[in-house]
Amino acid sequence: MKNYKFIDIAKKTIQAEIDSLKKLKNRFPKNFSQAVETILNCKGKVVVTGVGKSGTIGAKISSTLASVGTPSFFIDANSCSHGNLGMVDNKDCIIIISLSGISDELKDIIQYANRRKITLIGIVSKKNSLLYKASDVKVLLPEVIEADPNKIVPTSSTIIQLAIGDAIAVATMKHKKFSKLDFKKFHPGGSLA
Repeated sequence: MKNYKFIDIAKKTIQAEIDSLKKLKNRFPKNFSQAVETILNCKGKVVVTGVGKSGTIGAKISSTLASVGTPSFFIDANSCSHGNLGMVDNKDCIIIISLSGISDELKDIIQYANRRKITLIGIVSKKNSLLYKASDVKVLLPEVIEADPNKIVPTSSTIIQLAIGDAIAVATMKHKKFSKLDFKKFHPGGSLA
């Protein structure tokens, strides 16, 4: 296989992801503002969780929120069934990120949130899912075509999850008037311009 074919594959991958971002922009979640307001009104921390690649995206979103003035931490959904739900307080709110919204690992988190009356924000692409139905704030992402040849590897779907997370973080940051100086305070080891 010649190198130019790899470049063609890369460009097609990026184009598929660009198309997914355009779809997200054109079918923007109706409850986005409600999600941002829920986070801004949260008296505790924003707990972000997810399974697999969605969990990896969740960890990045949580880190971004924390770095721009919204206290947040990430818990892997697999660990929640084995004691880590003890980290979550009634004052917190929970963001669950999932493509399908039906992973078994999510059930215990949803039940815990319901029992403790913890506000649950679901970021999901399937309207008929357990997560969508159980969420207090439903952030429905459009279904997109994955970029790999088999259309199954989380690529386009994780790009739009990341984008919506960044959009949430920037919206909270702007509302709080979070400045460059504030950002520097949270990044003492960084070389920020």
